[in-house]
Formats: sequence, C-alpha cells, structure tokens
Amino acid sequence: MTASRTQDYGFPWISLGLFCLAYGVFGWLVGEMIPAWQAWLLGHQTWFFWPIDQAIALKMAWGFGGGLVLLLMVVLVAPLRIMQLLFGTWLRSDAKAFTSVLAWAFAAVLIICWLEQFVRFFVLLSAGILCHLDLQIRGYRVWQVFLILSGMGLGSFALGGYLFSQFQIEIAQFWSIFQAA
Repeated sequence: MTASRTQDYGFPWISLGLFCLAYGVFGWLVGEMIPAWQAWLLGHQTWFFWPIDQAIALKMAWGFGGGLVLLLMVVLVAPLRIMQLLFGTWLRSDAKAFTSVLAWAFAAVLIICWLEQFVRFFVLLSAGILCHLDLQIRGYRVWQVFLILSGMGLGSFALGGYLFSQFQIEIAQFWSIFQAA
C-alpha cells in the first residue's frame, strides 16, 4: 500500500484546537468591545432607515463580529486563480505598478498605526491558514474545509462571547479585589 500526500491521517485536533482557541479569544475581545459598538450604533441612528433600540444595536454589533469571522473564512478558501486574476494583471503597466506601491505603502502605514488590531487579525488569519492547510493535506475538499472552518469559527466566536457575558461580573470583581491589594 503506497502512501499519498493527501492520505487521511485522522482529524487535525491540534490545529483545530488552536483555531478554536484563537476565535474564542476573538469572541471574548468582541464581547469587551460590544458596549462601545452599541453606543456608536445608537449615536448614529440617523444613518439607518429604521429605528434602533438597545436590543437591535446589540444584535447588529454581534452580527458585525460574526460577519468578520465569515469574511475571514471566505478569504481563506478563495482559490488562488481568483487571487491571480485580482493581483496578477494589475502590475503589467508602470502606472498600475506605481499605484500599487502607493497603496501598499498606505496599507503599511495603517498597519503600523493600528498594530494591535492588525496583530489580532493576523493571529486569526494564521490560525485559519494552519487549519486550512492541515485539512487539505488530509484530503478534505475546499467546500468541506469552508464548512468546517466556518462552523468551528462561528461556534468558537459565539462561545467566547457567551463566556465573556457570563463571567464579566466575576472578572470585574476579581480585578477590583486584586487592584485594591
């Protein structure tokens, strides 16, 4: 029996564990940011075509976080041919190459200015790439990888947010005791 490069060696528990941990922590961090997002949504009610109350703003804020997770999953499974179409033909003329250099320089400045947010995004992206490669090596198809990563990413995100909402009061009490000492 010969071994192929895509032979099934079982489920990649370690990489998926790291993936779930990263997205769970992201859910926890989003849980910390929800009051600020909620206040922003309530402060900008005139931008929307419907009245927004506290409950709708809360659902919109959590929906935004979940949408970010799904967007990352779509980026992770985008075929390389689509990436080549987007970026490969762009650099064929000098004007487009110059525009690309300016755009990448601007992106580098934004990354440096918002390094903390970029590091969080990079950790999520790295965990997703690790799982994506691990699942593909084990012979899973692209749509299966998308479903597995989307389900586990959204589930971990929701679990992290739920745990934050459950333990928020206990953690605040713990830190107040710890800081008073």
